[in-house]
Amino acid sequence: MTKEKDEWLLGLGAEKLINVNHRSPSYVNQVFLKMLSTCTVTGITPNLIRLFGGFQFDEGTNEDFAGFGHSHFIWPKIQVLFKSGCYYLSFTNMDEDEIAAFLAKLDDSVPAAELPEVIDQRNVDAELFLANVSQAVDAMAAGQLTKVVLSRRKKVRLAAAIDNSALIRRGFHDQEFSYFVLLENNDRTYVSKTPEQLVKVTAQKLSTNAIAGTMSSRLENAESLLLQDEKNLKEHQIVVSSIEEDLEPYSSELNIPAAPGILANRYFYHLYTPITGTIDESDVLTLTQAMHPTPALGGFPKAAAAAFIQQAEGNRGFYGAPLGYIDANMDGEFIVAIRSMVLHGDEAVLYAGCGIVQDSRPEEELHETEIKFKPMLQLLGVSV
Repeated sequence: MTKEKDEWLLGLGAEKLINVNHRSPSYVNQVFLKMLSTCTVTGITPNLIRLFGGFQFDEGTNEDFAGFGHSHFIWPKIQVLFKSGCYYLSFTNMDEDEIAAFLAKLDDSVPAAELPEVIDQRNVDAELFLANVSQAVDAMAAGQLTKVVLSRRKKVRLAAAIDNSALIRRGFHDQEFSYFVLLENNDRTYVSKTPEQLVKVTAQKLSTNAIAGTMSSRLENAESLLLQDEKNLKEHQIVVSSIEEDLEPYSSELNIPAAPGILANRYFYHLYTPITGTIDESDVLTLTQAMHPTPALGGFPKAAAAAFIQQAEGNRGFYGAPLGYIDANMDGEFIVAIRSMVLHGDEAVLYAGCGIVQDSRPEEELHETEIKFKPMLQLLGVSV
C-alpha cells in the first residue's frame, strides 16, 4: 500500500515463486519475462500484472528469515489491485469454474480476526547496540567512516499465533503516512511500515527521495529544530549526495531541491528531499541494485559501512532491504523496509535502527530506536 493509501495490491496464493539464494535483478527480470509469455491471465490487461517481492539486505543468512530467498518474488494466483479509484482482479491459469467459485465467495461474511494478547516484550541486544555506536563513533574519529546505520531488535511474545488478516486490516486503516507491506512465506511473515521510497520508475521517469535525520514529533517546535540541527542536516546531505552519485550513470537529468523539507509521521519528523529525473536506458530492478543500500540504511562510504554492519550485527535479512513490484513494462516501485518485524508462531521479532555520525551519543541513539519500534508495537495492539 502506498503512503497516500490511494493504491494497493493484495495477492492470494502463489502461482509462481522466485526463491533463490542470490540477489540478481537480471535473473528476476528473465524469469518474469518467461512467466509473462507462458501464463494465461484472465481479468486485466498484462501491464497491470505485478510481480511482488524483494532482495535481502545482504548475502548472508539470518535465521529470523529462514525460508525466504535472497531474491524472493511472488506472482499471485489471484491479484486484487486498487488503482485510480478502481478495483482490478486478475486470475492466473484458472478456468471459468474456478474463477466463478472465487467470485461467489466475495459475498460471504467473514468475522474480523482479533489480535492475540501480548504476553511480554524484551530488548534483545540493547547493550550490544550501545557498544556498536561507541565503536562506530571511534571509527569516524579515525577517518574510517562518515556515517553508518545501526539496528537492534526487540522480541514480543503473543498469547497465540497472529492472523495476518488482522494486521492487514490495521495497516489499511492506520492514518500514518507510510507504506505498508506484508510478505508471507510458509510459517513466517515479514511486515514493514516505512516512509521511505527507494525508487519508482514509470515510462522512463524516476522518482526517489532522501529521508535521513529524525526528531520526535513530541518535542516542542520539533520541525523548526530539526531543520536547524547540524547533526541531522549533515546526515541528510550524505544521503542526498550518495543517491545523486548512484543515479548519475543512468540519468541525464536529475532534479534535486537545494534544501530539505519535513516529512511528518505520527511519531517522528524526518528531513526529506524529493528527487526526480529521467532515465536513459535502464529499468527499476537495475536502479534498485545500484542504489541499495542508500546511506539512509547502510552508511557512507558504502563498502566500509557494509563491512562495519556485517562485523557489528551480522546479516539483516529483509530489514533495510528493497521490497516492491515490477510490472510487464519493467516499471515498478521499491521501498526500503525499515520499522519492521518477522512473525513466526507466537513470537514477533521487531527491527529498528538509526543513523550514526561522529557526534552521535549512544544513549540518545538507543532512545531513538525505541521510538522507532512504536509503529510495529502499535500494529500488534500494544498501547504506545
